[in-house]
Amino acid sequence: AFSFWMAANIPSLSEQDRIGLLNMNCTVQRLKFILQKLKAISKQQEQETPIRCKNCGEPIAMISSLFTVGGADGTTGAYVNEHGHIHQTITVRNVLNESLLYFDEPETKDSWFPGYSWTIAYCRICQSHLGWKFQNVVVVGNNDSSGEVVLEDNHNDNRLPIFWGMSGVQVTTANKTSPR
Repeated sequence: AFSFWMAANIPSLSEQDRIGLLNMNCTVQRLKFILQKLKAISKQQEQETPIRCKNCGEPIAMISSLFTVGGADGTTGAYVNEHGHIHQTITVRNVLNESLLYFDEPETKDSWFPGYSWTIAYCRICQSHLGWKFQNVVVVGNNDSSGEVVLEDNHNDNRLPIFWGMSGVQVTTANKTSPR
């Protein structure tokens, strides 16, 4: 079970590697493979590797900004949106200055992280949907006429005021991007 948990939480493991791990019958073999991948990730972190838009290659964040959200099992999690789509999401503390665009207002409905609003984040170069910006908020009331929720920043607790969830299928650590 531990080897499968590790496989699910290594952020830069490819789908092909994940399938290969599922096909391995020996736990020791899986753990050796995972250790090899962790050593490669560690080497990447030493080089301060950027996380890039998979479509155009624009640097979005750095691997060193990966973190685990309180209550989550790792830096990568599978979250389901209101339409039933599963998103393998990588959480980062920071993004590179002006690397993302946001077109909508923050929303608290169906947030994967209670107490956080979300806004869809797009690549500033190619406008691909890359993930979500999460902001720590407190609901302070309802506007009775429209049903709109009024939000206020909440910096009174120990949670991060802001972080990003990057869609695992939309970002990469590879230097070159392949056309879709």
